Amino acid sequence: MCLAILEKASDARSAIINAKRLVSKPFGEMTDEEALRYQLIVLVEALASMCMKFARLAYGRFYSSYRQCLVEMDKEMGTNCGDVLSSLISLRNLLVHRYFQVDDQKLYNSVRGNFTCVEN
Repeated sequence: MCLAILEKASDARSAIINAKRLVSKPFGEMTDEEALRYQLIVLVEALASMCMKFARLAYGRFYSSYRQCLVEMDKEMGTNCGDVLSSLISLRNLLVHRYFQVDDQKLYNSVRGNFTCVEN
């Protein structure tokens, strides 16, 4: 099971690197907004999967949702990123289920401006 956590950590790190690479150029020069969306989906799913596995192995806890796991583990570990992680879950749901039109400029600005909680 520890290998599974490391694999998900690698997936998350790759998604962060790819997302940051995509926003390294001006927004007007982005050629594929879908690529940034995809990287954010991969990132959230990797973080959530890691959380579920870690919670089960380290604490014997089982959570019914990604959001619950990330928020509760944030409280347990004191990283103060629960709100950001919860927002990422909401964003992932918007991207996957397309509830509303997504503003790619806002996505771009968010990744470019403040990615601290997911990088650490």
